[in-house]
Amino acid sequence: MKLADLEILDAVANSKSLQEVALRMHKTQPAISQSIKRLEQNLGFSIVDREAYRLKLTEQGRHFYLEATKLLAIRDDLKILANEFAEGNEAKFSICYEPISYQNIYNEAIGDIFKTYKSTEFSITSGPRFEALQQVNSGRAELGIGPWFDLFHATGELETMKVGEIELGIVAKKGLLPSSLQYEALESYPCIAMFESAFAFDSERLAYTLNTNRMKVDDLTSMKSFLLSGLGFALTSLAHCKNDIDNGELERIRIVDRQDSFTANIHVFRKHTRHHGPVARAIWSRFKQLGEKYG
Repeated sequence: MKLADLEILDAVANSKSLQEVALRMHKTQPAISQSIKRLEQNLGFSIVDREAYRLKLTEQGRHFYLEATKLLAIRDDLKILANEFAEGNEAKFSICYEPISYQNIYNEAIGDIFKTYKSTEFSITSGPRFEALQQVNSGRAELGIGPWFDLFHATGELETMKVGEIELGIVAKKGLLPSSLQYEALESYPCIAMFESAFAFDSERLAYTLNTNRMKVDDLTSMKSFLLSGLGFALTSLAHCKNDIDNGELERIRIVDRQDSFTANIHVFRKHTRHHGPVARAIWSRFKQLGEKYG
């Protein structure tokens, strides 16, 4: 068994199809299939459930993968340590920063570390709902910044800390809806919502309403653009819409017979490993200072 085989197993466990695995590993699908078969022959049991509609590990494959991640984590630690010995700090540091969490104090923290470590390339990405969690778990980002719920701990071995909060409320173009109405009446209006993520716990059941007249988007910028166009209402970050609410283009909608505002925690999080490079340590320390008031 080779580390390369375990790397493919890791990609299989975090992908929806063999095509996605092939793209991630920069190999052809036949090559990926052969690697999986070779690993199964070496192990003596099937690791991929070939009867499943989506790419899925067998029960034995899942248990084996959980143990294999420990070896892959040690490999990652060794890579970080070797890079630190060779260059003094990470050559590249990747952060997935979800737009719903944007705050100036976080931007300043990232900016200060960026200016301190001039030889490190910073890669900042964003994406749809829970993208930061997805990228950190798959190893595509060293640090995630985004909404956090306790059940996220079940997705991987993560180190996390609270650094802020966001308030969510119902928003629409001014005059599109009554400024206050009952929940049943809200369901008759078009809704703009975010696409669900790939996580099993994330589904349409988490939606505030189950309107049939619904438009789905994958980023907050598109959502606000359609809100300003008067295409519907959305449950979204009130901070993200503050300027438009203040100038009268958008307004907050109140639901008289049901809770209509929610507070979500913002966390920074990373994979739990035994060693982090200088940039990772510095940025974690800076966010730790921001999170001190939350205990």
